[in-house]
Amino acid sequence: MERDHSSSLTSAMLLSKTIDFLRFPLIIGVVFIHTDFSNIVIQGSKQVNMTHFPVFAHVFFLFSKLVFEICVPLFFFISGFLFFYRTEFFTFEVYFKKLKSRLHSLLIPYIFWNLAVLFFFFLAQTFFGGLLSGANKPIVQYSMSDWLWSFWDTSHIHSQATKNLPVNSPFWFIRDLMVLVVMSPIVYILIKKLHLFPVLVIGVIWVCNPYFYLPGWSTVAFFFFSAGAYFSLHKKNFVLIMKSFLPWPIPCYMLLLVSAFYSMGEGCWSYIYCANVLVGLISAVAVAGCFIEKGRWRPNYFLAGASFFIFAYHRLPLVFIIKFLFAQFRPQSDAALLILYFLCPAIVIALGLLFYWVIKKLSPGFTAIICGGRLS
Repeated sequence: MERDHSSSLTSAMLLSKTIDFLRFPLIIGVVFIHTDFSNIVIQGSKQVNMTHFPVFAHVFFLFSKLVFEICVPLFFFISGFLFFYRTEFFTFEVYFKKLKSRLHSLLIPYIFWNLAVLFFFFLAQTFFGGLLSGANKPIVQYSMSDWLWSFWDTSHIHSQATKNLPVNSPFWFIRDLMVLVVMSPIVYILIKKLHLFPVLVIGVIWVCNPYFYLPGWSTVAFFFFSAGAYFSLHKKNFVLIMKSFLPWPIPCYMLLLVSAFYSMGEGCWSYIYCANVLVGLISAVAVAGCFIEKGRWRPNYFLAGASFFIFAYHRLPLVFIIKFLFAQFRPQSDAALLILYFLCPAIVIALGLLFYWVIKKLSPGFTAIICGGRLS
């Protein structure tokens, strides 16, 4: 007789296992978001004109700009939920205890990984300058203010920069999360006193301007962190709630995905995009929770533990692998671009898992420090 796995899982265990299970697939999505060939420049020459490769352009848009767009919002949601998890009273003592904890889990890795990217940029500019665009200011010419801005907003260093990102660009997520941690007493008071109302207000602001962000102030961060905080502070198991909506989120998500795909450029697109992210987030959590409850899926704790390392290290190796493969193969067809689109993230993720395993074996203490204590 087949064992009823669901009967052995408490609601708290299901919640924990679902979060652990989702970490690695979400990181895969983040790597794909950054696998962008549209701005590949080698020795001053732009390599890909997306309009010449419509099949690749459509696949890229579908996955990197739509399907995987749920990844960062869901990470903010989980972060908000876990920050306030089992927090009955938010006293000054509790607040400073949480700040101290995030010093180790967020700030120290933030400083280390941005320094690491600066170091590798220096090596690349010194020994592999041919693979670089030549547009960025050389590290050896940095002033003290340049070094400081590297950790917050590199647009103050590079005049051609179009985004306000730290030098390790994916770490804008950690930067904005640290701002939310500092502001957490305000989040706590608003949600504790006004329940869902402030979350809805912030949600409307996000829908009206989903791509708005200044350094440390993004609508996506505030909305989804606050939404996760709401579920946590009011003791609601979001996995059970979202799972109860099945099967309806899945066909709704498919319809929204098709609508967003074909409405790009139209005035209503941002609203469809936001609905797509919300329903996609619910679908991902609900499906994962359902299969975990039935015992068909289970978290791999090595992959979950490696997720932060891959997030932290992947951006620069991904850029160099893309540029190296483009320089070697000069892809000039949809098929070749599609192969590279799936191959480049696969190489980066596989190398990341290997590096994580080796470093963890050689120095688990150091690995724990640079990963914020997130080890399998």
